[in-house]
Amino acid sequence: MKRLPFFSNSDRRALLLLEWIMLLVVLALTIYSWRGSVGGDSSFSATADSAQLRPTSSGRKYIYAKEEERVESFPFDPNTADSTTLLRLGLASWQVRAVYNYRAKHGRYHTPEDFQRLPGMTNELWERLHPYIRIDRRFQLVTPKPRSYERPSASVASTSKVYSSKVNSQPLEKGNLKTDSLPSNGTLARSEEPVNSTDTIPHLEKYAPGTVIDLNAADTSMLMKIPGIASYRASKIVEYRQRLGGFRTKEQVMEACRMPDEVLDWFTVQPVPLERLEVNHLSLKRLMHHPYISFYQAQAIIEYRKKYGPLHSPQELQKLQDFTPEAIERVQDYLDFRE
Repeated sequence: MKRLPFFSNSDRRALLLLEWIMLLVVLALTIYSWRGSVGGDSSFSATADSAQLRPTSSGRKYIYAKEEERVESFPFDPNTADSTTLLRLGLASWQVRAVYNYRAKHGRYHTPEDFQRLPGMTNELWERLHPYIRIDRRFQLVTPKPRSYERPSASVASTSKVYSSKVNSQPLEKGNLKTDSLPSNGTLARSEEPVNSTDTIPHLEKYAPGTVIDLNAADTSMLMKIPGIASYRASKIVEYRQRLGGFRTKEQVMEACRMPDEVLDWFTVQPVPLERLEVNHLSLKRLMHHPYISFYQAQAIIEYRKKYGPLHSPQELQKLQDFTPEAIERVQDYLDFRE
């Protein structure tokens, strides 16, 4: 206060009193907050934090974990399901974005197997969701059916022939000619033999019973000659064979799309060199393009290459958690371990 010589004595006393009041207020606030933190007389306010932070007798606070969100299973259409529905089914947020990206890029999911290619799709998730996938009829691909033409009955054909012969044999007499039988141009058209329309329309012949074709050499035109296989299934089989690298057994064709079991009687598999994947050189996207390698398995291969170097044999895949013995046995013939 001595540093303020221009203040009067009364002013100095007022400033001193103000300083004491401010000091007492700060001290009171400090004591109040300290008593509240150690569990004194003050009670906790009913705020959002009080639901999670609860004091104990020792004065410590514990954070209680929230209940995990339940994963549900119910029928859904991946073409119309929104983000909320997909999250309820157990998909991660980045998988939901992948579904929206697929719709924007490829249009629609036409079969449940198309949804199986979703990144991060595990066997456990697929087995749970597959029975509930419902593809609406408007999104399914249309399989063209051959048109059927009925031959005219014997009575109609015979009647046409008799009428034609009568018209050609009768002379054109002016008195006997009726105007109703003339065309609009005033001339009488000659009647000809009826033409069977089925003789001029091409029809795809099916193979005779007992015919067997090689799955590794058949094209779409050969596959369409098998009863039960049309253009859609034929294209799916050829596409799956290219992704797979060749068939080892004829039972593998049933992985391409849904087909009746009877089609297996028309197939055989001749041994051919399989197209192999260079495990130590291909990218993540190229590895997971193979039907027998999932996203997590491809990612595990990439991580192993970064940490330990190239793989040398299928036995080294046992070190990877995502590869079960069954998965290794199924894919090992399609892998090339050259460095």
